Amino acid sequence: MRAKLDQDNTRRMGWRVRLLRRLVAGARDENGAAAVFFAISLILLAPLMLGMFDVYLASTQRNNLQDALDAATLFAARSTGKTTQAVDAVGDAALTANLVLPAGSTLVASTFTLVGDKVVGYAEVSPPALAPDLFTHGNVKANSEVVRSLDKLEIALVLDNTGSMQGTKLTTLKDAAADLVDKLVEASARSTQTDPLKIALVPFSTTVRVQNTTVLTSYNTTTHTGPGIPAWIDPMANARWNGTTNNDIFEVSAGSTTKTDRFHMMKNIGQSWAGCVEQRAQPYDIKEDAAVSTTPASMFIPYFWPDEPDSGYYNNYMNDVSGLTAWKDKERRTGKYTGGSMKRTGAMSLDSSAYGVYALGPNAGCTLQPLIPLTTSSATIKTGINAMTAVGETNIPLGLVWGWHAVSPIGPLAQGSAYNTPHVRKIIILMTDGENTMNSPSKGSNGSFYGGLGYLWQNILGTTSTNANTRADAIDARLALLCTAVKDKDIVVYTVRVEVTSGTSSLLQTCASTPDKFYDVQDVSDLSAAFDAIAGSIDNLRLAK
Repeated sequence: MRAKLDQDNTRRMGWRVRLLRRLVAGARDENGAAAVFFAISLILLAPLMLGMFDVYLASTQRNNLQDALDAATLFAARSTGKTTQAVDAVGDAALTANLVLPAGSTLVASTFTLVGDKVVGYAEVSPPALAPDLFTHGNVKANSEVVRSLDKLEIALVLDNTGSMQGTKLTTLKDAAADLVDKLVEASARSTQTDPLKIALVPFSTTVRVQNTTVLTSYNTTTHTGPGIPAWIDPMANARWNGTTNNDIFEVSAGSTTKTDRFHMMKNIGQSWAGCVEQRAQPYDIKEDAAVSTTPASMFIPYFWPDEPDSGYYNNYMNDVSGLTAWKDKERRTGKYTGGSMKRTGAMSLDSSAYGVYALGPNAGCTLQPLIPLTTSSATIKTGINAMTAVGETNIPLGLVWGWHAVSPIGPLAQGSAYNTPHVRKIIILMTDGENTMNSPSKGSNGSFYGGLGYLWQNILGTTSTNANTRADAIDARLALLCTAVKDKDIVVYTVRVEVTSGTSSLLQTCASTPDKFYDVQDVSDLSAAFDAIAGSIDNLRLAK
């Protein structure tokens, strides 16, 4: 044994002996003095250089191993495996596919373990060494952890269905939104939670259709209640009265303090309530508070476009009350709704086809797809998306606040989980192709079309300015406050602006939770890519360390 060790030592030292002999020979030659000094330096530095290069290779290999292990652990966590054996098989395969080893290296160990809600990855590589006799080193090791999602997602899709969305925009939106739903469903399939994904759909324009058509034949005109009428609906429009001052559209007679029942009038002329609502009175227009009958401003008023005067106006479907000359009297009188039926039907012509098709009657402009509250049925959401239509002006705050209602744990829908519930994330995706508008029509004296903000003269918005830009600014101001209120509840907000060529994107960009959650889509054909990016951002897995 001793002889063998001496032999091995002689072999290891052989190169040093040979080098020394060359140096001695060089020393005998004066001309070789410089070479001698260089050679002596080389003897001292070469091992250090080789060792440093050895350390560099090991460090590089460690970084490569860590990157490959992180990717493999994430892939294993995203699998549907529910046992260590299952996730280990997926992780091993992913690591083998991603790890590139230099010549001489060997993967000596890899494990992927399911520990509670985490997948823990470990890998070990034996790298090659350039100077094994001078420097000793161990194997390269790496660790990684990925938290497997326990999050449940509650997502509201708040989608612009205004008249300007007609044609290619709406078709593209339908396809992109349906694909987004499919991707969210695919991601949620990896969760170990029960019902990990709930989605709500909120199409909006100048109004929001909060439920499907409700027939009023059994409506009780004394109690103001009936089948299908939510308790948070106020058909008497009490919020439009300020003491004895009537700011409602309707009145029994000039100066009368008698309040009128909108559903009663619809019932009288054989009409149903299509399900749209006006915007709540301020400050409740940007709040999630439940409706309380003792606080009229908190209640929701049903949409009712009144019969306008017989000439020079848009929505003329009843005969004017005889003897009245003032336009507002002709418009507001409730007596004309006692005639038993509508006098005229069909479509009415607005100032531009960009508004979409309006049908004569109290529900004019309320042809939107109804809101769908939170549901686990992706098929229901996709059916609703496919049924969307385009009509009306743009009232983004009304759409966003109903998106908030959809994920909120309090009224009026109250279907969201309680705030701060562990592992529950609330998300709103707001998409619009326009800016807030309350336009000045060419006909009539109302100062605006009727919509979710009523008529301009009612001052629901907080201004009666005849300047359209001033009115738009007022709506923008409400939107800015609303966005802040929503985000203060830790609701993640994504905003998407599609082919808007005027104004500025700063409002929607600020509305988003972070700048990267705002998407300015210059061409509608890129909408699908934006929604794909949002789906990826929502992905409910995160790399822990």
